[in-house]
Amino acid sequence: MGVIPPLRVLVTGASGHVGGALVPALLAAGHTVRVLTRDADRVADRPWREDVELTVADAADPVGTARACADVDVVHWLVHSLDAGPGFAAADRATARIVARAARRAGVSRLVYLGGPRPTGEALSDHLRSREEVGALLLSSGVPTAVLRAAIVVGAGSASFEMLRHVTERLPVLPAPAWVRTRVQPVALRDVVTALVGAAALPAHVNRAFDVAGPDVMTYAELVQRYAAVAGLGRRRFLPVPVGSPALAALGIDLLTPVSRELARSLVESLGNTVVAGEDDLAGLIGSPPRLGFEDAVREALGGAVSPRA
Repeated sequence: MGVIPPLRVLVTGASGHVGGALVPALLAAGHTVRVLTRDADRVADRPWREDVELTVADAADPVGTARACADVDVVHWLVHSLDAGPGFAAADRATARIVARAARRAGVSRLVYLGGPRPTGEALSDHLRSREEVGALLLSSGVPTAVLRAAIVVGAGSASFEMLRHVTERLPVLPAPAWVRTRVQPVALRDVVTALVGAAALPAHVNRAFDVAGPDVMTYAELVQRYAAVAGLGRRRFLPVPVGSPALAALGIDLLTPVSRELARSLVESLGNTVVAGEDDLAGLIGSPPRLGFEDAVREALGGAVSPRA
């Protein structure tokens, strides 16, 4: 893509693991960053706090969101309500409509949304259906939009990664419902951030979804074994179970991990969906480097060294 001109960028969800990593990457690329947060204290200890403009407002507030969108070129929409309980899908649709309207009225040139994968030929979980709905709303907003579809993001603080880490480390024998054979294509946090930064400068005619995934496809059972190997754990055993209840699994995850029961249930319900990329068009458009393999992504998430990239 060549040199990207400086942009004025609004980042929502900056207190999360992706947003918190995206902000310094945008600053390093020379962009001016504004952060929308409900609570200034949630970002007060971030090392980049003094380098950004802060707008304190709830994303569900049309007035506050309009104020945040004023005079910016790009909006990174990283907001979701998965841990809010059964009404999360309606809440996410409502906030998506609010930001779409605010961005259009403010003359924002691009929306970038981090969504979830879109399996073909499968009934979607509530979680993935909600991500698809939000992406569709933004794509039809009248503002050029890039929807990035990522499966498991391998990085410290990612709910999916923290579930994997804590369950694998604490349980040498794991229950094995049918979904342990589901295929998945995880992606390193650093590669998601690279994609988000690059998508900000896509040409105005680009209004579509992109798959964002790492190079490795595996089953969830293989995911556990490969994590265990990197973490220096013994090989994990699986105990077949006839039925994998999302509610029961969420209870166990709530007890074993820092992930809330509501969020865990939403994620567990998605484990039956095949989440493998169907294309990699964005990498060619933004000229991103080769993506980290799963083992190196885990090492980085755990604070270790990774292999050099070309």
